[in-house]
Amino acid sequence: MDSDIDRAPVTEALTWPDRANALAIRSAETYGAAAELLKAIKALRQKIADTFGPHVKRAFDAHRALVAEQRSAEEPLTLAERTIKDKLGAYDQAQERIRRDEQARLEALARQQAEERQLADALAAEAAGDTVEAEAIINEAPAPVVVQVEKAVPKVAGISYRTTYSARVTDKHALIAFVAANPQFENLIDPNMPALNGQARSLKMAMQIPGVVVDEKRDIAAGAGR
Repeated sequence: MDSDIDRAPVTEALTWPDRANALAIRSAETYGAAAELLKAIKALRQKIADTFGPHVKRAFDAHRALVAEQRSAEEPLTLAERTIKDKLGAYDQAQERIRRDEQARLEALARQQAEERQLADALAAEAAGDTVEAEAIINEAPAPVVVQVEKAVPKVAGISYRTTYSARVTDKHALIAFVAANPQFENLIDPNMPALNGQARSLKMAMQIPGVVVDEKRDIAAGAGR
């Protein structure tokens, strides 16, 4: 901390909590005295602001300049990193599409082969005179076919992918209707508090919105006085 800061206002401020705790307001006179103390606190806060303000601004300006210099130094690296990541991601997505297409092709082929075997078995049973067995084979549900195809992307130490998912509302009214019919999902719709608070400030106690009440709170502001 700068050694040329005037510590007197800081030392004086330390005495104020005890003065406030010792204060008892029991009459109009003591109420007025307490109000004067509030104005004295405001004046002392201004003195502290005047004392520390220039030092805070100087430190803030220096910090902002260093941050800007660091950001400028990193900008080429940030750009290069983003470019390489985009290219790696594009290649990975392309290989994923190829993998899915190949998996779908192999699964379709496997299903076709399974159906052909099933039909051949049914025909063999029918040729042997066992029509019941043949019908059972035909009606038998085919076994699920799962083919695993690896993606042709090499694993590189230190490089990993993180998949994230996010929701996007395409029909606000449909969402509201869903929540209205399923109250257990009411957390999906949060009140727009900035807008509601704006209505309360504008209309005050006259605001009438179902499910919303206006809270009134009175704060005390101390001016410099005369």
